[in-house]
Amino acid sequence: MFFKILVLLLMTYLMAFTGSLEDSIKSADVIYIPEEHTNREDHVFQLKVIKYMQNKDYKFVIGMEMFQQNFQKYLDEYINCKLSEEDMLEKTQYRKRWGFDPSLYSPIWRFAKEKGIRLYALNVPSELLTEIRQVGLDNVESPLLPKPIIDQTPQEKEYLLSILRSHPKADEKSFFEVQNAWDNVMAYAIIRILKENPGIKVVALVGKGHAHNLKAGIPYRVEKLDPQVRQVILTKDHFLFSMDFSKESSSANSMRVPNCSP
Repeated sequence: MFFKILVLLLMTYLMAFTGSLEDSIKSADVIYIPEEHTNREDHVFQLKVIKYMQNKDYKFVIGMEMFQQNFQKYLDEYINCKLSEEDMLEKTQYRKRWGFDPSLYSPIWRFAKEKGIRLYALNVPSELLTEIRQVGLDNVESPLLPKPIIDQTPQEKEYLLSILRSHPKADEKSFFEVQNAWDNVMAYAIIRILKENPGIKVVALVGKGHAHNLKAGIPYRVEKLDPQVRQVILTKDHFLFSMDFSKESSSANSMRVPNCSP
């Protein structure tokens, strides 16, 4: 009897947990799936969520920290079957500017290409970061930066100081400004994407340091730029025992003819 009651309680909990998670995805405008860049399990989870959303017929695009914004046209050409994967990687200078093994992300961008899901570059161009280091963030003019620039919170500064202590040779002012530029530029990009695509959701694939909670990093700045934007952060723990990704949807979206071969 005790075992039956325990099973019933567990099932009730899981049903409630699943519902709340589905509600979170359904109601959110921006869905962050943060990662440790070299953790393959994080990327497997990202793809599972993307496939789940596609099978549920959500209208969404994918924002990727892995690509710098000045190469957006090559992501568009890749999704539109005008560039091969290798040509896309070469033209975006992926290996030089990001550097992590492409196989960590290739299942994601291949699925996006197959289903015609647009990819957006979120990251800061290296040239802009170099300028910030040389003349300071306040002295840089760029359409990629919001005006005014959103400063770091006291909690963010304390967190960055804890990191800086392990790199005593780094210049503190430059370190803080570069970190702030990253978060501001990617947040501003997400706001632009939402405005350019009314009614869509943005699935943001970024490092955990940029979206570890809604009151820091990119989410904090998105909220400052537009308080109406609804945001959620998903991690592997959200889906533990709560959703069956193995079930295939019979939706028209998931059964349509592929956009083109990856």
